[in-house]
Amino acid sequence: MKYLPLLGPVTLIIIWFLLYQIGIASPLIIPHPFDVFVALLNEFISDNNILSHILLTIYRTIVSFLLACLIGIPLGLSMGYTLRIYKTFEFIVDFFRSIPPIALFPLFMLFLGIGELSKLGVPFYGCVLVIIINSMYGVVNSSDLRRLVGKVYGFNKRQIFTKIVFPDALPQIFVGLRTAISLALVLTIVVEMFIGSENGLGKKIYDYHLLFDTPEMYAAIIITGIIGFTLNKGFIKIEQKIVHWKGK
Repeated sequence: MKYLPLLGPVTLIIIWFLLYQIGIASPLIIPHPFDVFVALLNEFISDNNILSHILLTIYRTIVSFLLACLIGIPLGLSMGYTLRIYKTFEFIVDFFRSIPPIALFPLFMLFLGIGELSKLGVPFYGCVLVIIINSMYGVVNSSDLRRLVGKVYGFNKRQIFTKIVFPDALPQIFVGLRTAISLALVLTIVVEMFIGSENGLGKKIYDYHLLFDTPEMYAAIIITGIIGFTLNKGFIKIEQKIVHWKGK
């Protein structure tokens, strides 16, 4: 069981190697795994300054995600708990969550320019809707029985929310947060590729694509995947600490 998590990556590398050996695609599309490994090492030992690109991408991801949390969690909880607030924002949330963030690139560039604000705005937009929806349904799906018991014990509305509704909603909120942090990374990479960026992993991937430097491009993609995997695992650990009663 201890080595089971290695089975997936090892299987993927074997399939990758077999596809290369069969020659199912040009080496420009599927390079040799060893060439990608060498390119990955080269990113860290050469003068490419890859660490600064990695840190900048992580910074943009985390900042846009935290901003989305500051808006999304309170608004989602309010919509789920208060019918008037739900009716007020229902159309806005349902309308904008139907629009892919990428489709709004031109508007973000028009209003925020091609600087840092647009690189934070697009991931923020994508994340905040996910967090709102999951926070709202976390409250809506909270136990009616426990609310009734709280009323029997004389809890006021604030106590019912803080002691019953919010703890019930936390597992669903964390589902939204984990989805949102992954989405924030994806949108940050896309923004760095296409909105006049001069740095970041997305810019590196796009530059290597233009140069047909496929091993280096794969190396940058692998680094991005490792960042996403690490962020997700980090959130699982945080969730296990905070929502320790989940599944019990």
